[in-house]
Amino acid sequence: MSSTLPMRVLLLLDSASSHNWGGVHTMTQTLQRALQEQGFVVTALPWQQTKFGELLHAARLSDVLVAAHNFGPTYCGVALKTLTRKPLVSWVHGPLLEVLQMSKASWWKRRWLKHVYGYVDRFICVSQTTEKSLLGFLSGSLAESSGSTSRGYSSFISNEKNLRTEVIPNGLTPLANDSESFVFNAQEIQPNLSIGYIGRLSEEKRPYLLIETLRCLPAEAHLSIAGDGVMRSKLQEVGKDLMANGQLKFLGRQASSRNLYASYQATLLTSQYEGCSMSALESLACSVPCVALPIPSMRELFENDAPYLLAHDETPQALAIAILNLMRIPVEQVKTDIAKIVNKHALSNFTNSWRLALQDLLVPRKNA
Repeated sequence: MSSTLPMRVLLLLDSASSHNWGGVHTMTQTLQRALQEQGFVVTALPWQQTKFGELLHAARLSDVLVAAHNFGPTYCGVALKTLTRKPLVSWVHGPLLEVLQMSKASWWKRRWLKHVYGYVDRFICVSQTTEKSLLGFLSGSLAESSGSTSRGYSSFISNEKNLRTEVIPNGLTPLANDSESFVFNAQEIQPNLSIGYIGRLSEEKRPYLLIETLRCLPAEAHLSIAGDGVMRSKLQEVGKDLMANGQLKFLGRQASSRNLYASYQATLLTSQYEGCSMSALESLACSVPCVALPIPSMRELFENDAPYLLAHDETPQALAIAILNLMRIPVEQVKTDIAKIVNKHALSNFTNSWRLALQDLLVPRKNA
């Protein structure tokens, strides 16, 4: 490829995020726009909805393949790499060991996954937590990787010259001030303590902790849940008394916007695991603190600049205490602290890191 020509990227989209909801979809769109603004020619195709012949043609016309997720898109990317010999990047959004453990992945699935990952030229991880989990899976025996251990991952890096991982934290694009699906009326009288949750209502997000936390808070606390998922009906049944007295609202799925966060004094994150939570980052970008359970990725995100945003353990009582303690901290101090976190996730940092990662991947080929 001539150095004067723009790099051509085939971005294999994750079909699971094609419903326009969630952090993977948000970041895939962000990456596509960021690379295009840097002069890359990006062809984005949903791997399951596109005929394989079309995918193969697009791969042959590309310089590098980027799988937008380390499962389905990466499986497709490996097939295309095998046929075209184009380098493949796999984007890892969550901690692999924890995901496999929760899904009860079989021994054969884990073995097959290790084999597939052997074809990947570079893994881009959204956090150090995600990278450590990935390397823990790849470095351990199949018996070890059925648990949550990550021992041996450092030696794995030095022994496997062909495996390259890099951490590029998610970047933040400016949120719109309004949304057709959610309009905040600033004239409405807000409760004394207004809390929000934005995310899927699925098992790994542990949304039942939201309702348990609300029961631990004073009666003037109010919780709004923006999101949908398989657990919604069960949550509504469990929280029907709170809904009846006006403390709990279910808003359904909403498009991300500044208005979606504007009515809250804090948001909550109760996930069992995260890679680099976009709902937490978006909340901070809107100057709304996010109180989270002390899972590894959230410790990585908050511990240095705003440790008071972390509950002291993974119980609803601890979350409630953290929220009440947050209310006692001067607002200006909180804004200053969360601004430090937001600055670390500037879109320019994200864009430049991806540009360099893709360019570096092709250096040996250019010099060959």
